Amino acid sequence: MTKSILPHARRLRSSATAAAVVLYSLGTAGAQAQQAIEEPRPHLLTLNDCISMALNESPALEASRFDVAAATEEARMARAKLLPQLTGSAAAEVFSGSPTSKFSVVNVGDNGAIITSTPPPGKNPGNFPPGTVNTKNNRGTRSVDVGGVELYSAHFSYGLFKDGSILGLNNAPAIAKDRAKVRNLAWTSKLRRDEVVDRITDAYITTASALNRAGYAERRVRLLDLLVGITQEQQKQGLLLPIDLKLAQGQLSGARSLAKILREQGVAGSIELSRALGMDSMNELHLDTTLPEPPDPPSAATLLGSSLNHHPKLEAQRAVIDEAKEDYRLERYRLYPSVNLDGSALHIDDFGNNNANVYSGTISVSIPIFDFGAQIATTRAKLLKYKAERARLLSVADDVTFEVVKTYQEIYVLSQNILSLQEEVSKADRDLQVISSQQQQGIAPPLTAIEKELRLIAKKDDLDGVEVRRLILYAVLQKAAGGSWQWTAK
Repeated sequence: MTKSILPHARRLRSSATAAAVVLYSLGTAGAQAQQAIEEPRPHLLTLNDCISMALNESPALEASRFDVAAATEEARMARAKLLPQLTGSAAAEVFSGSPTSKFSVVNVGDNGAIITSTPPPGKNPGNFPPGTVNTKNNRGTRSVDVGGVELYSAHFSYGLFKDGSILGLNNAPAIAKDRAKVRNLAWTSKLRRDEVVDRITDAYITTASALNRAGYAERRVRLLDLLVGITQEQQKQGLLLPIDLKLAQGQLSGARSLAKILREQGVAGSIELSRALGMDSMNELHLDTTLPEPPDPPSAATLLGSSLNHHPKLEAQRAVIDEAKEDYRLERYRLYPSVNLDGSALHIDDFGNNNANVYSGTISVSIPIFDFGAQIATTRAKLLKYKAERARLLSVADDVTFEVVKTYQEIYVLSQNILSLQEEVSKADRDLQVISSQQQQGIAPPLTAIEKELRLIAKKDDLDGVEVRRLILYAVLQKAAGGSWQWTAK
């Protein structure tokens, strides 16, 4: 009876232990499941998300905004310089000595006398001739041991007509030139924005493509590894030659190199995107690797029609033309006379009751007379520069048109290649299905099935690569369009 009870007790203890282990495992699994539910999944960034973040984080765009702001302030400064200027000053002076000038220190003649006005009575002790004075004995007649004065002055200056400005109220060349510079920088900032969008689009597409195609590369490595093993066995059996094994090993080595390149490309692209998006580490980057669908090709009439006149490159060039024009006008006006109004007020006293005031006003006219043709040559140079910028406008339009046409041609060629590759992928997929069916029936060797699958993987990889290049070309076309056609949201 005791022998029958002991095994039963042991079984009960074992059952209890097993139940405890099961309950612990279920509790741990439940806690892990609950933790997984509570932890928020990272937000996967799409292409439009990356573009929006990059536009806010781009240092190039920030620098462009500062350039525009600086040029705007320079235009205001140019306007202010043509309006009346009023300055004031205050000073205190301490001095000692006697009044002097160049006439009192120059020694003329052997007797040390210079010709002056008739000396005052009693001031000619040396019996010099009339009309002369002994400067040696006359020096220091007014001398101050230590003296001090305070001076207060104000100066008013107003260019009535100068460098094409009339009282500073018209659109003078200096002002118009700075305003044209502001427009040029604003359109350049728009071009810089398009460059950022194009760069982020390129980086996103290539990175997502590398991450997606890494699966093909890994599958190819596994199949080639299996192919090498089968080839080695068949070579040992005398069914294959050593050259067959060497070829399979070379393919395996190349596939491993390709897989590593794709991994490194994905890492490099992730680092580039994380830096462009303002992230501290690439571990913070979580991409949605689903590539966007290719857009419908835009109409060439839309890109190269009337909207071409408002292309940012053309608008920037027009601003450059305006800058050159105003620069020419500025130099031409410098050939004309200029009229300035100046006024000043001066108060001086000796910190006591002795003081004096001086007020003056002047209208001056400055007339260029002769400079060996320097200003005329400068004016002609600015005129030729202006004509060169006007001629360059047509060249910029030709460049924009050529870039759009060339991108259209490249997209067309890649679209043709995609159609051919899609047909080849369909054929390779059908061949693989036929071989797989025959292998299941035992009428096809395993090497044939592996080779067919490798061919299918290679065709799919080629197709994905061409489709990625076409997406990148659509981004290039968007940049070349200059805003008249948009594929990615901005």
